[in-house]
Amino acid sequence: MNKPSFRPRFLFLAAAALLLGSISVFGQNSLTNADQSFEATLHVLIGSDDTTQRGELPRSLDGVSKQIRDNFTFKNYRLMNTYYGRLANNGSLEYKSVSSLKNASTELDSPTFLDWQLASFKVEPPTSGDKNLSMQIFRFGARVPIVIAKLAGEDSKGVPVTNYESVGLTLTKVSIAEGSPTLIGTISLPRTTGTVFLVMTIRPA
Repeated sequence: MNKPSFRPRFLFLAAAALLLGSISVFGQNSLTNADQSFEATLHVLIGSDDTTQRGELPRSLDGVSKQIRDNFTFKNYRLMNTYYGRLANNGSLEYKSVSSLKNASTELDSPTFLDWQLASFKVEPPTSGDKNLSMQIFRFGARVPIVIAKLAGEDSKGVPVTNYESVGLTLTKVSIAEGSPTLIGTISLPRTTGTVFLVMTIRPA
């Protein structure tokens, strides 16, 4: 009388357990990616030949600042401002504010209106151990005041007449490496040789 074989049944149970374990791990990873928060930091740098405008760039931007200096020949580079936001996978971020961009004209006391947007942020599947982050749209815009004339006033300086000019940059389907400061665009300033450099860094919160 032949003894019953339990090998096929054992193999079936082992395969089922392996499959369930894989599904569980996949579900946990998907949940982790969906729930994980990220910090988006936008550094706005200005390059110019104006010797009165001096400043230091953050040490965290040493790599990208070398890239900028190798490709552009401005005498001075300085940090205009740093903007920060927090978002999750499939999230978006929008920022609007009043700032001061004192590089586009000699008498620029009027405010500059800034707005930037990072839309449809996604965590892409890792390749070669590196995690890539993407955004469907990145937009940066500014309304910059320009002195176009002067009216006679009580003093010798006169009263400046200011007009606003719009500058900006819009990118679609942008991908950057996680935690790596990346130069994503430049904007030339009206009536000046100065240039704005936009550097984005996104890292896990």
